[in-house]
Amino acid sequence: MKLLKQFWDNFLTIFGIRKNSKYVKNYLNDANMRSAIFMSAVIFVLEIWLILRQTQKYIVPTLQDPNNTYSVFRVIFTNTSNFFLLMSMGFAMFIYSLQYLSKKKTKSRLISTIVFAGLSLVVCALLPLEFQYKSIKFTSSVNTIKGIFKIIFYASVIFFDIGIIFASLYKYKGGKRASVGSVLVISLFAFVCLIFGIMVSYGDFVSVKAVYDSAGNKITMPTDPNSVMYENKEIICFLMFTIYVGCLLIWNPLISIGLLGTLFLGFYFAITGAANLGQRVFPEGDKVNYLTFYISLTMVCISIFNQRVSEARKDEELEELATKDKLTGLYSFEYFTILCKERIAKDNIQQDEWAYLFINITNFKIYNDQKGFDRGNLFLKEVGEELNKVYTDSYISRQSDDHFVIFTKNEEVEEKFHIANERIRAMDLDIKPGLKAGIFPIYNPIEDPHASVEKARYAYSELKHKHQGKEFMYYDNQMHDDYLMVQYIVNHIDEAVENGYIKAYYQPVVWSKGRELCGAEALARWIDPKYGFLSPAKFVPALENAQLIHKLDMEIIRVVCQDIRYNLDNNLAVLPVSINFSRADFGLIDIVDVVNKTVERYNIPKDLLHVEITESALMEDEDLLKDTIIKLHQNGYATWLDDFGSGYSSFNVLKDYDFDVLKLDMKFLVGFDGNEKARSLIKSVIDMAAKIGMKTLCEGVETKEQAEFLESASCGRLQGYLYGKPLSYEDLMKKIEEGEYLLSKDIIFSGARK
Repeated sequence: MKLLKQFWDNFLTIFGIRKNSKYVKNYLNDANMRSAIFMSAVIFVLEIWLILRQTQKYIVPTLQDPNNTYSVFRVIFTNTSNFFLLMSMGFAMFIYSLQYLSKKKTKSRLISTIVFAGLSLVVCALLPLEFQYKSIKFTSSVNTIKGIFKIIFYASVIFFDIGIIFASLYKYKGGKRASVGSVLVISLFAFVCLIFGIMVSYGDFVSVKAVYDSAGNKITMPTDPNSVMYENKEIICFLMFTIYVGCLLIWNPLISIGLLGTLFLGFYFAITGAANLGQRVFPEGDKVNYLTFYISLTMVCISIFNQRVSEARKDEELEELATKDKLTGLYSFEYFTILCKERIAKDNIQQDEWAYLFINITNFKIYNDQKGFDRGNLFLKEVGEELNKVYTDSYISRQSDDHFVIFTKNEEVEEKFHIANERIRAMDLDIKPGLKAGIFPIYNPIEDPHASVEKARYAYSELKHKHQGKEFMYYDNQMHDDYLMVQYIVNHIDEAVENGYIKAYYQPVVWSKGRELCGAEALARWIDPKYGFLSPAKFVPALENAQLIHKLDMEIIRVVCQDIRYNLDNNLAVLPVSINFSRADFGLIDIVDVVNKTVERYNIPKDLLHVEITESALMEDEDLLKDTIIKLHQNGYATWLDDFGSGYSSFNVLKDYDFDVLKLDMKFLVGFDGNEKARSLIKSVIDMAAKIGMKTLCEGVETKEQAEFLESASCGRLQGYLYGKPLSYEDLMKKIEEGEYLLSKDIIFSGARK
């Protein structure tokens, strides 16, 4: 049964009985058009050659014959009219095929197609001359059949010419691919070729040529099947055109078998019936060859069809990968941008007519955590389906993760967003996922869609960080200025690093007891020649979002090590320095390797560098962070937990990770004055850290009261504006030299402790 089913499946596939996708149908139609280019070119060249041949062999001798009574026009018409018809329609088909396969609208091709189709129609209008010159006559059964073939030939050419003119206009106006018009044109073209082949071959087969017997007597009618007259028969024209058509019309093997079978059978009856009309006899050997040729040709058609379908399906799969998001079936982002650009150009979309939406799903992380990634992926697919239902006549793409982008008409954009949001919320009443969006109405239609989407994303980021209560936010002028700054930062980070615009500023750290200077934290500053002092609040998030923050942090490590090396070489105070790493760095670079190589390059003691890791980074990739911290310890570097208390701090962090110093965030000190809860909480954290072997540092210290409390609570180090804001290297060294800071006994001078 399994083998039978497999055989049946293969049979359905080989003979094209299975339904093909729209892509495969278009592929087959395009392949037919490519075949039509070659076939029409061959016919055009062949007909020119035949016109020249007829002129040399018949027209010139006839006109030079003193006994000739025919006009020049009649001689030319009777000998070349059919060839002129095929030549003009062949060229028209050639130009139309090029126009069809081209993505550009070319008026010259349209005009050329119409001109040559019109020329063919002019020749067809001379059909009455065929009767006048007796090229078509009904004096016998054979002549009647020949006349009918010629009339059908003329009629098919007329239908073809009219069809190709309308199909060309339709295509020029932007008609769809694989339209009825294009299929009709190529079918009529094939039909004209076949009728011409039948007409020529039948006319030659039944023609009586003057031959002479051995006695020199003229024989006008065949009486013996072995007569020399049978050597003059010509069937090659019909066979040649069936080969052309068989290889041209490859839509379905059953159509090829049926079409070719009908033609071969009809022509077989015509030429075998000629014997009953007193004409030649079709020899048995030729009948066998005739049948063999038909079978071979159908096999070729089946083979070509299956090869083309196989290629089409492979191309379809590749195009699916390139144009579709595998998870949701929506457009891939790159293909989305291409479609947007084409739609803007095609419809001449103007300012504010359409808008880009950058959409994020709220609570999706919770959904994934509670229901698993498989159900989460299914949810993303369902979201895509709902967006498709709401945003009709729009382009939708899943850009990444739970981020969707939409290009849609600007009218009712807010109303549609509310509808989509309600549908998404209704998909899970417990978790209540929802949508938030940044909206960018296009103001410059020629702007690249990538840039437009980035502006919609920027509007969403502003919504996320500054207006969390809103569902959507439009990109405005202020955002545009900020966006331009972000683009400047992203585009100039390499230049800033190369030219030394990135500086390390040092904020002093003191011991709580004695307030002696014991170290510093290195903070990145960007002093730009165009904009001056750039705020870290601008360039750090911009570089993080662009996945370029590692370039900044690597430069800060280098500058810090360079400054320490300078102090070591010049008998200056050498402070231990803590360096921050962005959470994005851990996925972009090998932090341990970068630190090691920089330390080795400047040959500085490893205990002078402390690596700060932000608590929020631990939520990204726990295994990677644990491995990094272990390697840092193994290589001799102290690790500090930065920003503890800045968000929803978890004591699991203290339990699961091995840090040397716990750095309390300045938010712990908000509301410190007169707030006993804040004091108790801070002291409890400090005590807990001490019990698990961690030292403590509190940043954001601004008043003496805060400092005194932290000292009494046994917090080891203090940092804040009370002891100095971040300073340039030169300013910090100057203050140390002028004695503004008491130096801890741990401070190094050229390797010797003071």
